[in-house]
Amino acid sequence: MEHLQALESAIRAILERKPRALIAIDGMAASGKTTLAEALSRRFDSCAVLHMDDFTVPFEDRYPGYFEKTLSNADLARFDREVLSPLLRGEAAVYRPYVCHPEPGFLSSVTIAADCRVIIVEGAYCLHPALSDHYDLRVLSLIDEATQRARILARNGKAQLERFVSTWIPMENRHIRAHRLHEICDLTISQDQAT
Repeated sequence: MEHLQALESAIRAILERKPRALIAIDGMAASGKTTLAEALSRRFDSCAVLHMDDFTVPFEDRYPGYFEKTLSNADLARFDREVLSPLLRGEAAVYRPYVCHPEPGFLSSVTIAADCRVIIVEGAYCLHPALSDHYDLRVLSLIDEATQRARILARNGKAQLERFVSTWIPMENRHIRAHRLHEICDLTISQDQAT
């Protein structure tokens, strides 16, 4: 993949001038953010991948109007407190992923070593203005609507596709527009008509 090579080159250029590279891959649902992050991580010896889905806002914290106010389904404050701030101070990051299914709750702790050289954060809302200034490289991942829906249907099933179409996709699209990701990102990758 051409964009994979371009990203690897950009990260290696960052590592020539800094001890660590902090990368963000934000964008549309089912556009290949996780796949890209995992493929990229295999090109570096010291690399960690963080998923914004692990920082989903717990059900009990979703007060009325929360999503409209923040334009985010991620607990940005927790992500900053447990991950970004410690890493930026040169410390290890320790966090507990939150899962919604099958039973909502927090999983066992995950640790990212302080000396990890490449840290890739993937998922919607990782380039929210509350976080975006901290990254060395910002990537926007896009996909056409037909391919997006086909992927979600195959991955999540019909019931979840309807939830994505009614709730999560519009919310993510508002985030992308409102926070001008097309303007602030260093690289935009399109998965139009991708398989």
